[in-house]
Amino acid sequence: MRLRSKYINYTTEDFVEDKDFRCWVNTPNEILDSYWTSIMEEFPEKTEPIMQAKQIVNALYIDEEPVAPEEYAESLNFLKTYIDKKSVVNDKISKLFVLMRNAAAILLLPTLAISTYFYQSQSGNKAAGQVVQYIVPNGQKSNVILADGTKVWLNSGSTLTVSLDNTKQRNVQLSGEAFFDVTKNEKEPFLVKTRDYSVKVYGTQFDVRAYPGQKESETILQEGSISILTDAKEEIKMTPGQSFYVDQQNKYTISKVDPEVHTSWKDNILKIDNERLRDLLVRMEHWYGVKIQVDSYDMVKDLKYTLTIKTESLREMLDLMNYVTPLSYKIEGENVILKYKLKQ
Repeated sequence: MRLRSKYINYTTEDFVEDKDFRCWVNTPNEILDSYWTSIMEEFPEKTEPIMQAKQIVNALYIDEEPVAPEEYAESLNFLKTYIDKKSVVNDKISKLFVLMRNAAAILLLPTLAISTYFYQSQSGNKAAGQVVQYIVPNGQKSNVILADGTKVWLNSGSTLTVSLDNTKQRNVQLSGEAFFDVTKNEKEPFLVKTRDYSVKVYGTQFDVRAYPGQKESETILQEGSISILTDAKEEIKMTPGQSFYVDQQNKYTISKVDPEVHTSWKDNILKIDNERLRDLLVRMEHWYGVKIQVDSYDMVKDLKYTLTIKTESLREMLDLMNYVTPLSYKIEGENVILKYKLKQ
């Protein structure tokens, strides 16, 4: 009882720094689950900080090999500058910043996703401004498990923002692309907010693509049912195998699609099925983490391709495209220039 009583005065940050607590979050088993469930039953007032701490530890943890300090020093400075700009420097940030500094695997490295935790004070209500951001660099993918058990796969160049406020934990914001496997809860819907619309769901699987640099966005329903909430106060219900697509003029269409083609990226497979070059280029840029420029773009943007990519490199991908429509390419770092050999 003496060991358990130490949790009486624990704050969220104390739980985050507790080795036994982190062990439970990162490597749960039946015994640990039972122990921490009993802690919350014995100290019910600690349930909220425990769930918040669990969310933070999940954000901080990525199973990777140790990284040398010189490899992440630049990213560490970037993160600190970002936090300073958000005016969130306080004692709790300093405390967590030390923890994040020691957890090098969470920083912005070429092969890793980054998860950052920060406070924002809004009208004196700190709980209203506590969020976790999951940020995936270009050319990489990652997955996370949210506090309610919802699983999220994040595609290249994506950011998922999650509130730590218990009343808003099933409300998330997405910039980029993500596949959601939402834990069912009939009483509390899960809400994904994007730039163009929101997706309301009680428990199902779907993909949302809404990158900030693209005018188009799309939601694909794989299983269950969802509703699209538009800015015009419309609620549009979808059934499995449907696509909700918003074009450059902000007009939407609903069509029948093969969800597997659109969601295979989460399994490290890029399926291209009769896709226009203009759309394929966007997927290639995120898949390989490059920028692609095409000479005479307007003349070739509607060329169509059918390909399946698993482990093929960028060069191998371009060579496959060359078999379909002859082209030449030049790769200069993260920039790619394509030139089609057009018939005169």
